[in-house]
Amino acid sequence: MLNFKIVIIKSLLFLLILNTSQALAISGKEIKELIKEHLSIQGITSNPLIRESRQFKDCDHKLNIENPYDSFRTVIVSCKTPLKWQVSIRTNAESKLQTKSKSKNSEDFKNIKLITLKHNLKKGELIQESDLKFDYRNNSVGNGYFIDKNILIGREINQNLSRGQIIKVRHLKERFTVVEGQAIIIYADLNGINVKMDGNALQNGHLNEWIKVRNNSSGKVVEGKIINEKKILINF
Repeated sequence: MLNFKIVIIKSLLFLLILNTSQALAISGKEIKELIKEHLSIQGITSNPLIRESRQFKDCDHKLNIENPYDSFRTVIVSCKTPLKWQVSIRTNAESKLQTKSKSKNSEDFKNIKLITLKHNLKKGELIQESDLKFDYRNNSVGNGYFIDKNILIGREINQNLSRGQIIKVRHLKERFTVVEGQAIIIYADLNGINVKMDGNALQNGHLNEWIKVRNNSSGKVVEGKIINEKKILINF
C-alpha cells in the first residue's frame, strides 16, 4: 500500500513539474548568495545585510547588481520586468582589490601593489601564473584590479591585453555555472521524494540563480534554481 502511495505522489509531482511556468518568489537568502558571488569574482569577501526570509517579486531576467560607490560597501539589486523594483543592501565588504601597500620607500607610501601582465595576451587566451607579476601603481587607478593571482589563473580574457597592463574585472570573460545549451538534470523534491529528469539549459546562469530549462522527455520549458554545474532544482 505504501509503495502504491509513493507511485501516485511521484506521478502527481511529475505532472506539476511539466506544467510549471512560474518560478517562486526570490528570497533574501538567494539575493545574499548572488551578491556574495558577484563580489567574490572581483576578489571581494562580503556578508550582505539582508533578512534571508524576506521575499521579492520574481524577475524575468538575471538580477542586476551594481556598485554605485567606490568602497563596495553598498550594492543595488534591481529587476526591470515583469515588475520593476530595486533594493540597496549593505555588503560588509572586505576588498582584496583595494588594499594599499606601504613600501619601505617613501615614494611608494601612496601606491598600490597590484597585478599586471608580463606578456601580451590575445582575446580568448587563458591566464597562466607565468603571465602575471606584481607592480606598484598610483592609487588613482580606480577599482576592479586584483592583488591575488589565484583569482586570475585559468580565467579567459575578453580582449587583447598588452604587457604591463593592469588586469581588471572588465577584461575577464564572465564565468557561468551553467551555460546555454548545456545538458543538465532537473530535480524536484517533495517531502523527501526525489524526481529527476534529463534536460537542457536555455540560459546562462550563476549558482543559486533561476533559469529556464527544457525537459527532454516532454519538451516542456520550466524554471529552476542552479544548485551546481549539472543540477537544476525545482521546489514545491
